[in-house]
Amino acid sequence: MMEAPPQELSLRAILDTLKRQWVWVLMPPALLVAVASLYGFFLAKPIYASTATISVVPVQVPTQLEEQDQPGVQAHSFVPFPLLKSMALSKEVMWEVWEGLRRGGELPARWQGEGRTPVLDRMAKDFRIAEETSSPQAFLVVSLTVQAPTPEVAARAANLWAEAVVKRANAILRTRLDSLEKQLASLEKAYHEARAQWGAFKRASTLAQDRAEIEALTGEGLVPEGQRLVVLEARLGERVLLRRELAGLERNLAAVRSRIRFLEQEVKRSDSEFPELRKELISARLKEAELLAEREVLKNQIANVEGRIALLRDRIARAEVEEDRLKQALESTWIAYQNLRQVRVRLDEELAASGGEIARIVAPAYPMHEMVAPKRGLILALAFSLGLGLGVMAAFVAEALRPPRAEAAG
Repeated sequence: MMEAPPQELSLRAILDTLKRQWVWVLMPPALLVAVASLYGFFLAKPIYASTATISVVPVQVPTQLEEQDQPGVQAHSFVPFPLLKSMALSKEVMWEVWEGLRRGGELPARWQGEGRTPVLDRMAKDFRIAEETSSPQAFLVVSLTVQAPTPEVAARAANLWAEAVVKRANAILRTRLDSLEKQLASLEKAYHEARAQWGAFKRASTLAQDRAEIEALTGEGLVPEGQRLVVLEARLGERVLLRRELAGLERNLAAVRSRIRFLEQEVKRSDSEFPELRKELISARLKEAELLAEREVLKNQIANVEGRIALLRDRIARAEVEEDRLKQALESTWIAYQNLRQVRVRLDEELAASGGEIARIVAPAYPMHEMVAPKRGLILALAFSLGLGLGVMAAFVAEALRPPRAEAAG
């Protein structure tokens, strides 16, 4: 026996099914809409929002110097939005708002509790902070929004929050200004100390005399270049003169020794025929001894000059290193001091233009009587959509479970 092929589900069949099962189609949406209406109009507590707006002047405040000899001063914008946000949502600021509401008897039940941290965590969920400007050169404008059960409490909490944030930002500014003054005083002291060390070095240093003395000894005009000495010109110094004198003496000594060797040969050959040769040989030997004594004196003098030159070179090198160190320290502290003074002057000008404060409330919060929650229209729309979907599914399930109708006998 062959089975009948399954019939395709047509749009007409779907509509007929929904028409027959209209009770199942309408019952879930009606039920969910009723529940949503009960929740939205009777059970859910209304929530109101209020917003306060603050602005922050884009002041440049220098950071701490990382190194004492750093010539520059690093500066950054005072309160960027991430820092302001973390400060505004900190437990200290939240606790200040909580205390202000509690003292005024306006603390909502949803924010009340025995423990401090859990209460603040629940309370912070109803606080929103948003940046209204994006340019770092412009004023930083920030909106502070609070959601509360009544419009008056929302406005009061937003204003307390704005006051706490403004007070904290201005307090941080004063702290950093005090730190800046301490840095400025420290740099000024360091500059005066470096200047005093430079003056003491100049008064006690024999660098100029040592250079003049080594120039007289070597005949070289010397100027410092980095950590070495560069020869400008060569002149006849004491060392050169002594070496020339020694060279002349060596030549005379060589001539005398040559004369002695000649006379010794003549004396041997003539034996005692010419006594004058013996006298001349004795005289030559005496001259040789005299020249040897003079050579030893010259060598000692040259050794003394070389030792003095080595001593002077070492002393000059150490003095030049110390001179460079003190000079660099003096220049770096002076540059750092001048840069910090310029930053302080510019900061004073910026603060004078803003009235001495960098943060202020530009728009306080007012009670807004339009609810932000619950969103009754959205809740009803979602309930109806969900209920309709469930109703259609229930209608098809009911149709599938319906017993087949008895067919007429053929």
